[in-house]
Amino acid sequence: MTKNYTIIIPHHNSPDLLARCIHSIPERDDIDICVVDDNSDAQYIPKIEAICAKHLNVSCILTNEGLGAGYARNVGLKNINNSTWVLFADADDYFMPNAWKYLDKHLNDTEDIIYFHSICRFSDTGEPGERHIQLVQKIDDFINNPSQKTEGILRYNYNEPWGKMIRSELILSNNIRFEQTRWGNDMHFSTLIGAHANSISADKAEIYCVTITHGSLVHQHSLESRRCRYEVQLRNNQYLREIGKAQFQESIMYSLRWAAHYGGIKTIWEFIKLGKKYDADLTIGASRWIRNFFISRKEYQKSEKYIVKE
Repeated sequence: MTKNYTIIIPHHNSPDLLARCIHSIPERDDIDICVVDDNSDAQYIPKIEAICAKHLNVSCILTNEGLGAGYARNVGLKNINNSTWVLFADADDYFMPNAWKYLDKHLNDTEDIIYFHSICRFSDTGEPGERHIQLVQKIDDFINNPSQKTEGILRYNYNEPWGKMIRSELILSNNIRFEQTRWGNDMHFSTLIGAHANSISADKAEIYCVTITHGSLVHQHSLESRRCRYEVQLRNNQYLREIGKAQFQESIMYSLRWAAHYGGIKTIWEFIKLGKKYDADLTIGASRWIRNFFISRKEYQKSEKYIVKE
């Protein structure tokens, strides 16, 4: 039986938040939920299995490789053959109450990707956060001022896998997969689907809440995590140059700033040499970086207590 949607949720050691995420998805015959557990501690496994067993449309795949969310999502992608659309959710996030009202409206659309608005909340307090702001702005620019530039930014610079409907056939026919890196595994996947999509569209409806959770991967700051994200970005920029979309490369100056913060001149030099390995333009997007720096700094200051520094 063909399903309308498959939702893939990677999970690690947060069963209570996983339960919240699953609860935000309706139990319907046309929706499959695939939870892929990424080697959670043994004490959590019974609870994870119990949570999934409560729902008829949820399957639970336990993996013990411990290779991260990218690997877990790739495992989930093996289960999308019978679905028209794929959506991704992180276990500590959730869908908005009216999400499927808006998703169903686009069920028979012909585009390969449909982008939606998201909101952001602190997971413990429910207070508003700002992780979604730049993504919402990209969608609004595309809707309000359609052009090759605004469409390209949405296709190539919306780096998160969530907040969008993706046609299964787009992923399957182009064999698109996530990188199996501990950090930044979703950047190149998002660029690849944007590059291969025949057409895209967007809707200002809010369907997803991204949360700020203490200790989550996006809030783990260390030299190792910065180096990993930096190399992911270098590879992604190299790909954009190869397909003739160099104008959508993202600035690497943010990574160089963090290299200075964590390791000083020695680490900056190491990052520069790594950039040269990928023929990177170290000044690409300098003006955009300066503008975005202040937005990112404001977000960082607001969520600093949730960041795990090593």
